[in-house]
Parts: sequence; C-alpha cells; structure tokens
Amino acid sequence: FADGIPLTKTSYMIDDYVGGTHGTLAVPGGSDPEKEAHLLDLISVAHQTGYQVAVHATGDRAVELVTEGFARALERDPRPDHRHYVVHGEFLRSETARRLASLGLGVAMQPAILPLIADIEPTIVGLERAANEWPLRTALDAGLPVTASSDMPVTGPNWRAGVQAAVLREGLSGKVSGPEERISVLEALRLYTVNGAWQDRMEDLKGTLEVGKLADMCVLDGDITTVEPHEIGEIPVMMTIVGGRTVYDAR
Repeated sequence: FADGIPLTKTSYMIDDYVGGTHGTLAVPGGSDPEKEAHLLDLISVAHQTGYQVAVHATGDRAVELVTEGFARALERDPRPDHRHYVVHGEFLRSETARRLASLGLGVAMQPAILPLIADIEPTIVGLERAANEWPLRTALDAGLPVTASSDMPVTGPNWRAGVQAAVLREGLSGKVSGPEERISVLEALRLYTVNGAWQDRMEDLKGTLEVGKLADMCVLDGDITTVEPHEIGEIPVMMTIVGGRTVYDAR
C-alpha cells in the first residue's frame, strides 16, 4: 500500500484537496521525503525477490512515486516480462501512463467504484480532478495493459456493472463525470477477460474462448454489445460454465 483513498483525503496528491492538505503515504517515516524514500526501497526489495509486484496507489503523487520506484528497480535489475502493476491508479496522469507503458507496467482499475463516488468527488478534489478520476481512456490510449476488477467488498462482484460504469461514467444522480474518459463495451470486456488473464500470467489458459483453454464462461440473456448501455449491469446471467461443467442454469 502506497497510500489511502480520496474520500478520506488519504490519497497522496500533488495538489491540495479542497480545504487543504495533500494526503500522505501509508509507509513508515517521519516526513513526506522519508516516506517517499521508504516506498522506493520497498519496491526495490520486492522487485529483487523476483516476485510480480502490485502496489496500491490512488493519488497522482503516489502513482508517480510508484512508477519511479519501478523504473529505478528495473534499471538496477532488469527483468523482462515482469508484469508489475499499479492497483487503482485512480488519478493517473497522462504522462505517468505513458511512462508506465514504456516500462512494461500495467494498472488494475475498478470502474464500478466510479458511480458510487462521482457525485461527491468534486467537493473533495475539485471539478477538474474529479472528471479525470479513473482515466480508462487515457490509460488505454497510452498503451497500458489495463485490468478491471470489483475491489470487493467495496463494490459487488457484478462485472456487468463495471462494464456499464466504464461505458457511461455516470454518478448515481445520472450526471456524467469526464465523458472523454469513456471507453467502448468491447474495450471494457477486454479489461475483465483478455487483459485480466495477461495480468495473472494465465493468457495461455484463459481470457478468450478458444480450443485448448479453460471452458470458463457465462451466457447472458441479451447481447451486451447492443443493449442500451444503462441496462448492461442488469443483464441476467442464464448459465455459468466452469471447466466445461455447467454449475448454474437459470432454466
């Protein structure tokens, strides 16, 4: 964990929140510089062990620091196909996204959180930053491998709700937050399938439906690519198949 979350003003930000303070890092240290140095050391040690490393970072300053930590670690100890990644990347900036992509890093985002917080974020981070939160379009255009997940139990495990949120970017009020960061249904589906398998180093086993891979799939009662976007999250699941065996059948 590099930092916390914006709702509690514990995301580590470059600019202050509305009302002051910029958050701090969730690592030991008596000052921000000490904490930053400690975070860079943690990433270096984790990389040197040979593990695939994931770091929770939401604030733009935290994401930049994590990116710098990975860059330094890879410079000292190059490792091809490491697949390290940032978890959340909530306030990821375009220049940081491009740098992450150049280093072969990924980001795991949670689109379903956006509707829950979009209406109140402007009071915490201001209108401009709120509109750029969860920048899926920016991340994909930068060439970043983006994975989507639920962040359960922060949201429920309904992946269709996540797809809907990524496509619409609407708060609970129906107001759109950052329309330029919307992505298509097919792009959103890839976040939960192909890209997720890549992040897990299991692209040879899952992520797409083809001969030789795991027969893990669900059958929906409707075409998710053509249904009205506001209905995506509630498309019923008619059948679930795991390892080629039907484990749920709505009929």
